[in-house]
Amino acid sequence: MTAQPTRILQIVPRLYPDVDGVGDYALQLAQQLYNCSQILSEFLVFRPNPRLQSQVDQFPVHRLENHTVQGMLEQIPANVSTIFLQYSNYPYLQGKLDAPMWLVDALKILKDRGLRIIVMFHELPTLRYKGIHCPNFVQRRVSHGLARVADVVVTNNTAFQQTLSGWTKSPVHCVPNFSTIGEAAAVKPLAERNRSLIVFGSSDRTRVYRNNINTLNNICKILNIDTLYDVGRPVDWDFQGLNMNVVKTGFLPAAEISALMADSLAGVFDYRRFPRNLAKSTVYAAYCSHGLLPVCTGRELAPQDDIVANHHYLVASTLQAFAKPSSLQAIATNAHVHYQKRTLANCTAQFAALIDPVASVRTMNTEVYTEFDISHRLQAPYPPAPSS
Repeated sequence: MTAQPTRILQIVPRLYPDVDGVGDYALQLAQQLYNCSQILSEFLVFRPNPRLQSQVDQFPVHRLENHTVQGMLEQIPANVSTIFLQYSNYPYLQGKLDAPMWLVDALKILKDRGLRIIVMFHELPTLRYKGIHCPNFVQRRVSHGLARVADVVVTNNTAFQQTLSGWTKSPVHCVPNFSTIGEAAAVKPLAERNRSLIVFGSSDRTRVYRNNINTLNNICKILNIDTLYDVGRPVDWDFQGLNMNVVKTGFLPAAEISALMADSLAGVFDYRRFPRNLAKSTVYAAYCSHGLLPVCTGRELAPQDDIVANHHYLVASTLQAFAKPSSLQAIATNAHVHYQKRTLANCTAQFAALIDPVASVRTMNTEVYTEFDISHRLQAPYPPAPSS
């Protein structure tokens, strides 16, 4: 006899047809939670697109049109046992000085009704102005309240974990981000790949070009790269000054991005804006999961989340010292091996245990159930939005 699935409600900023990094993350997690742990997600979308359907990939979808306590409570399905808030500050705000404490109040009421509250912090609130970073105290009040009301607090890197641990008495779990474009089933050695370089990400990948034209030219010269693939939303950049062939792919299906990465030599990222938070980057995760050589422009990042410069990624300024093929392959291999700790399957197993520890053990041991057909999802006509 097949057991009934555990039912949860995932709250997300946006969902397809919008391209949203957090929404796509949550959707892939939902597929894996159902297929591997019999945990069935419904979605409540904070900023619903007019074209949002009542189901996405067979998961029921609800629209939050009224951003109030009552408006949210009216949209909670009767049969869910857990509220799983996928929280990234800015998409949940109506303005720069907005502090939606009603969201905290609504979760308190749902907790009092016996629902389990899980909050995944994809970001922590920060003000950035002319290179200065400081806490955003208006939005921090909301994040602080969410951490206190949650039964389970999760984030994606140890720097955030340390901050959150000061906001709640509950343990704070760290689950690094997985690749949202898939994971290569087999990884080619660098010597068998095309001499191409990937620049992948959201529109803020312009940082790679704005700050690093000479660096990119040097990378391509030393690695004998003839083509740079710019992958993602078209950006306002003319690519002048680059000495290699530039292919602007625009949006690609996830499967095509994955195939391109599986055949390319290296992938570049610029993480100077978040020097302590590399584990939250789905761009870095995508490079590692496909066995590319990850190359960091800018300065070396401090060791973090067991990720070490020139061991799990190459610092561009030190490229000449590591130019031997064996050294480059060692770094790419280290990055891919390290990624195995943060695969979609491993991350999902951790979330399943947090959502329903008893059910997660039961399904691993005894349960048989019908999987969703997600093959159409893997061929979806839109790319996932990476988390920088």
